[in-house]
Amino acid sequence: MEETPKFKSDEEFFAWTFKKISESISNLALRMEKVEEGMQKIPPPGPDMVKYRIPGNKHYSNLKEIFGNIFERLSDYKGAISDSEWRIGQRLDKIYDKHDSNIDANVITQMIASEISTHMEDIDQRLNKIESKLGI
Repeated sequence: MEETPKFKSDEEFFAWTFKKISESISNLALRMEKVEEGMQKIPPPGPDMVKYRIPGNKHYSNLKEIFGNIFERLSDYKGAISDSEWRIGQRLDKIYDKHDSNIDANVITQMIASEISTHMEDIDQRLNKIESKLGI
């Protein structure tokens, strides 16, 4: 900041003061223009603040579309889990139908655990892929 000069009269002082005030107002006006330009680049609050291109889509989706896609996929996985449970139940029915006195309960339990483990690993891998894509 520059030092205040010595003035010979009040008129010189007021002229210098008004000049400095005028320069300050001009600087503030320029700064306000820059701030307003920056504010125009920020999207309004809402779902359009976040954009993400879902793999397989050509366009960027907003937050509402992203959540819709996530919940749709989770619903599909829930359906797949229900289908897996149904298939396990069908296999158990076959096992019980073929029940022989030689089959031990531990063998059946191990078979069930193996089937469930296989399906749970598949589901876990799918969820890990989703989480990694979402950055969770």
